[in-house]
Amino acid sequence: MPSFSDSFWTDDLSAGIERLFEELHKGCNQNVLFIQLFASRMQFEVNYGRQLCKTTSSVEGLSATTGSLFSLDIALNHVADAMEEEGRAHISAAADIETTVLRPFSAWCDDHEQRVSYSEKILKTNVSNYQKSKKYVEKLEQAYFNRCRQLEDYKRANYNDEELANAMKQLEIYQEQEHSLAKEREYEKFGKFGNIDFDVRTMRETVRLLLTKLEKSDYKVPFINYHFYNTNNGSEIVKFLMENLTLKDVDQAEAFGQDLLNGGFLKYCNGMGTTFVNSKKFQYSWKPYAYKFAQLSQPNANEVEDENTEESSQAFSDYFTDLTTIITQNQNAGSKNSNLPTVSNTERALFKLIKEMEAADLKYRKECKKIDSLRCSLEELIVDHFTFMEKCELDRLKALEKVVLDFSPIISKNASAVESFQESVLKAASTVDPTLDLMRLVENARTGFFQPRVIPYNNYYNPGGYQNFGIDLETRCRLDKKIVPLIVSSILSYMDQVYPELPNDNVRTTVWTVPVKLHSTHILRAVLNQKPFKDESEVFEKLKEFNEEPSTIASALKIYLLELPEPLISNDVYDTLKALYAEFPPSELEDESQASVDSQRVSGISSAFNALSKPQIATLDAITSHFSRLIKILKMGSSETSEALANEFIRSISEEFANCIIEVKLPDGNDLGYKIFSDLLLYRKPIFRGLKRQNSKIRDPTSSTSSPRSQAHQGDNFGTISH
Repeated sequence: MPSFSDSFWTDDLSAGIERLFEELHKGCNQNVLFIQLFASRMQFEVNYGRQLCKTTSSVEGLSATTGSLFSLDIALNHVADAMEEEGRAHISAAADIETTVLRPFSAWCDDHEQRVSYSEKILKTNVSNYQKSKKYVEKLEQAYFNRCRQLEDYKRANYNDEELANAMKQLEIYQEQEHSLAKEREYEKFGKFGNIDFDVRTMRETVRLLLTKLEKSDYKVPFINYHFYNTNNGSEIVKFLMENLTLKDVDQAEAFGQDLLNGGFLKYCNGMGTTFVNSKKFQYSWKPYAYKFAQLSQPNANEVEDENTEESSQAFSDYFTDLTTIITQNQNAGSKNSNLPTVSNTERALFKLIKEMEAADLKYRKECKKIDSLRCSLEELIVDHFTFMEKCELDRLKALEKVVLDFSPIISKNASAVESFQESVLKAASTVDPTLDLMRLVENARTGFFQPRVIPYNNYYNPGGYQNFGIDLETRCRLDKKIVPLIVSSILSYMDQVYPELPNDNVRTTVWTVPVKLHSTHILRAVLNQKPFKDESEVFEKLKEFNEEPSTIASALKIYLLELPEPLISNDVYDTLKALYAEFPPSELEDESQASVDSQRVSGISSAFNALSKPQIATLDAITSHFSRLIKILKMGSSETSEALANEFIRSISEEFANCIIEVKLPDGNDLGYKIFSDLLLYRKPIFRGLKRQNSKIRDPTSSTSSPRSQAHQGDNFGTISH
């Protein structure tokens, strides 16, 4: 049965979530309808019962017949008493409806609606934050690419190859001297704080200590909705300085605080003021300059504000650097012992562009890593909430089934009068199937399968050279200098080494099909995505260090395939393959007519695959070859169930990899991917042999004499696995 966690995904994530919760809120409205129905019946029972209970008092003169010896009077009183008794039964039924059905079910429905609303709020908030981060990364990528283009345009306009090489050598010398000068500046006098002389290095350590060890708080300005972040009151600052610095007394600590305020490290929060006060009533906020001076990232900083601040401060810094450079050059113009390299204005502009490009690249790469981690965490959160919501919805359907059944015996107390109604209620309850309703909800409302969309770090000069996941197959193969991505071939080879250590064939097969928590897979993915690998041994080393269950390693391969920008079987051939399978469908029959259909379908698959790139074909071949070897070994087993186990593995592994090899499109579902992967396992050799024959443009007139089913079972030199 399809599940929530694999049915409500879209490229922007929000549309799928919106669709799911739209259906869940319909369920909440359905609960309200049942409550209203039961409440109406309860009210009808109460009104009818009360009217019947008033029978004696409402019939004028009936009381006069009480105690009469006439048989008709006696009969009249008996009928009136029976009607009042029936009235009391109706009131009792109404009370039972309220206590047994209405009150507990209403309370449960309120809790259910709160759970749905909570999950909806959490998911929508997190998706919204992710979308903002995504836009921010796109903006950084654009800024980085613009810097790269400016640099390249400047190089082309001002340098030939030889001049550029000389300029880059000059840059290396300049950077070395700049680094040594920066070290010297660390020991220059910074200023007096609390009548103590500080050099730059000591002051930076002191400010870093204040920012990291002194606990901060947020401060809300009274009467207006404005917050200051990263604040301390004067008393906290003075106390911390007294405890951590060698100060004589409180007066010196207050003077230190005053100097921090004058030096631009602190900002007064209680209004306008320039005096530092040692008091809990006076609040001070640590300014962005303090974090920048201490070389720390500022917490609670708005991204956009940070960007604008950094850009403006960078512009001022560049202006100040240029100004001081000119002044220094003028002052040292007559110095004969100056060791500073001579830098022309053209080179200075080049160095500045390179520095700006590197700064933009560093910031962009840092945010790419952040958003990749954020995306993985968001996917885990969505899967967890989808799974929880599926359980909640199934519980709701079962609760409705139970409440209908609870309603029936209450009405059956008046069975003589409402026997047909009771039969209708029981018949309605017997037709309720919560599992079927849940399946129909998913099938009718699903928006897409789980197909994660990676936001990769695109380096201008080396695209794809800094990560493994989310990079298109051809780029990854070109960088790995392999026809199959190194991470794919390494995982498959590693699993070959793992198989002999597993206890039996059943465990070897379920390694690939058992569900694995997405969080566990993402942990391994993060390990494998730190940097590109040079050879298989590096991948093996990481996998051994990780020391996780083989199923998690298998899951990492599936995630790698799902995160490819273009699936192994590209969208260009999707319609062709769909039409092919519609015309030549597979079947379990093995007669001559089906053999002919299989042969034509296999030939069509080879022709369609001819449009794929070599890395796509080679990767498909590597994966299916791995499973074909495993299937053959399963069939060679001595157990009576070996053949059945092999056939079950073909079915289950085809279902598992259906989404991994082709992009699933609704409403088709993953049936096409399942059929293709199953055929690749059954007819791997004729399919790929046909591909080689088409690529080399060699036609073999005898190739059609044998069916693909017989070709697929021809011998091959397979490796063995010890059982």
